[in-house]
Amino acid sequence: MAGEMSLPKQISDNFRAVAESLQAVTPEWSWSVQLMSDYFGSVHEAQERGGVVGAINFGVPSEILWAMDITPLLIDPIGGVAAAFPEGVARYIDLAEQHIPYYVCANNKTFMGMLLSGDLRLPKFILHPSVPCDSNMATYPVMAEYFGCPYFCIDVPYLRNEAAFTYTVGELRRLIAFLEEQTGRSLDIDKFRQAMEYSNQAHEYMLKIAELRQTVPCPYSSLDAISEYGLVLMLCGTPQLVDYFRKKYQVTAGKVARKEGYLPPGEEKLRLVWIYGAPAFDFTILLHLERQYGALSVAFMNNNFVMRPIADLSTLDQMLMGLARKTVMMPMSRECGGVWENYLEAQIDLLRRFKADAAIFGGHVACKSNWAMAKLVKDRIYDELGIPTLNFELDIFDPRVSSAEDIKHTLGRFLEGVPARQSRAE
Repeated sequence: MAGEMSLPKQISDNFRAVAESLQAVTPEWSWSVQLMSDYFGSVHEAQERGGVVGAINFGVPSEILWAMDITPLLIDPIGGVAAAFPEGVARYIDLAEQHIPYYVCANNKTFMGMLLSGDLRLPKFILHPSVPCDSNMATYPVMAEYFGCPYFCIDVPYLRNEAAFTYTVGELRRLIAFLEEQTGRSLDIDKFRQAMEYSNQAHEYMLKIAELRQTVPCPYSSLDAISEYGLVLMLCGTPQLVDYFRKKYQVTAGKVARKEGYLPPGEEKLRLVWIYGAPAFDFTILLHLERQYGALSVAFMNNNFVMRPIADLSTLDQMLMGLARKTVMMPMSRECGGVWENYLEAQIDLLRRFKADAAIFGGHVACKSNWAMAKLVKDRIYDELGIPTLNFELDIFDPRVSSAEDIKHTLGRFLEGVPARQSRAE
C-alpha cells in the first residue's frame, strides 16, 4: 500500500479478483464480495471525479448521504477489510500512535494512520454519533482539527426511549443543515424518500433472513452472518443492497424449505453467538471452528439489526423519526451506550432467538466499559439460559494482542468442554 496509491481502489481490485474466483466455485459467496468491490470502487471514483466523500462511522445512517449524492466512506469496514489483508494494519496503528495514545481503539488509530500515510485521501468531512464509546469521542474531533477537516457529532441521549428518539430527530436536522452547508446542496425530499424506500425494503428482507437463520440446522455460514454487517452500513438506502438481500432471501428460504443447513447433515454440533467482538483480522478462524468442532457461528452482536421498516414515509418529520430510531438502536450503539441492562437484555434475546449452545465474548482490548460488566453478563447468561460463555481478550484489528493461533487455542479449549445437543430437532 504505497502512499501514492488509492486504498479504496486497491481494496476494490482485490475484492473483484476474489469474486471472480468464487464465481466459478460458489457463486452465492461471490455476491457479497462483488458488492464490496463495487462499493469501494464507487468511493475511489467519487474521489477521482471530485465528488463529495464523507467519512462516517457505523452509527451514522447512510441513507441521508446517498440521498444527497454524498458517497459515505465507512470508517469501520475499511479498517476491518484492511486488517484482513496479508500486510494488515499494524503500520497504520504504529503511525497513529506517534500522535495519539496507544490505549485508544485500533479502529480509530487505523483510520488516522491511513490518512497520515496518504493511502486514504482526506474526506470532505467526518461524521459520527456520541455513542457507543469514549474512544470515538476522544479521537475523531482531534483528527478533524489536525487535518483541518469539518466535523459533526450526532448527540445521542443516554436512554433508549421515545424522548431519546425525539431528541435525535433534532440532531438529524442539524446534520442535514451541516451537510447542506458543506456541499452547497439542499436535501431533495423525493430523493430522500426513495432512499428510505430502498432502506425499508432492505430491512424487510434482513428481518426475514434473520428469522430463517434461527432455524436448526442454520442455512447460513459463519462468514455470511458477519460479512453482511459491513454491507448494511455502507449501502443502506441503495437499490444494490435491496437486490443482494432479495437474492439471499430466496436462496435461504429454499434451503430452509428443504431442511438444508450450511454444514453437512449431522455436522452442526454447536451453535455459537458472538456477543461482542470477533477477529476482523482473520475471519478464517470462524471456518476453523466449523471444520474442527462443527461449531457454527450463527449470530453476532454487530449484525443484530432489529429495526423494522418505517411505516410512514409521507413527510420529512416521519422519515427523520424513523432514522432517529435506527440511529439510537443501531447494533452496538443500542447495546453499549447507556445502562448495562441495554447490553444484557439484547444479548439474552439474541442467544435465545438463535438457540445458542454457547456465547463468545471477544472482548476488544480498548472497550474498557464492556469489560467492566463481562463477568456480570456471563453469570446472568448462565442463570437464565443455562449455557456457558467464554470471555477472552483480543484486538479486533491487531493480531499482535492475540494472534489467530492463540485465539484458536483459546476457543478450542473452551469448545471441548461444551456439550453438543442430543437432538437438533425443534
